[in-house]
Amino acid sequence: MKRRVFVDLVMAIADEYGVSPKEKEYIKYATLLLDTGKVAIPEEILKKPGRLTPEEYRSIMEHPLKSAEIVKSIKSLKPIVPIILYHHERYDGKGYPKGLRGRKIPLGARILCVADAFEAMICHRPYKKSLGFEEAVEEIKKQSGRQFDPHVVDAFLRAVKKGKIKRIACRMLEEGAGK
Repeated sequence: MKRRVFVDLVMAIADEYGVSPKEKEYIKYATLLLDTGKVAIPEEILKKPGRLTPEEYRSIMEHPLKSAEIVKSIKSLKPIVPIILYHHERYDGKGYPKGLRGRKIPLGARILCVADAFEAMICHRPYKKSLGFEEAVEEIKKQSGRQFDPHVVDAFLRAVKKGKIKRIACRMLEEGAGK
């Protein structure tokens, strides 16, 4: 199952970061539910092979808000709402939906940001060519301190060094691209 492999990727980074068991549980649930809001996005936009129009891109950018809105109605899931809502924020403040920067972005969202970007780089998308494993790892390194939290990147790189990320990446590619 594609989603299970993505959860494994996120958990490998969280393990290396040293996240508490409770926080890991929240991150895991957020990972499973982070794209819930995509149900409101037309399929032709989600599967469009070419460049998105500005309007289509705005529609895509709304999915964290829509996902958070859906999830926040379930009382027991309230702690995961900020993780879902801010998983497209960038460490340098150039992300969305709020333009949060640095440690103002919840840790779970910072971890998801790295995992989501890595998965998007190595797996086939109709709108872009995928990168090889080493190229994707180099891109994550290059974006440390810009797009990604440097401490999360360090945790990711420790998992790479231990072979965890390579094994997960191979499973992702075997099972077919995408979450």
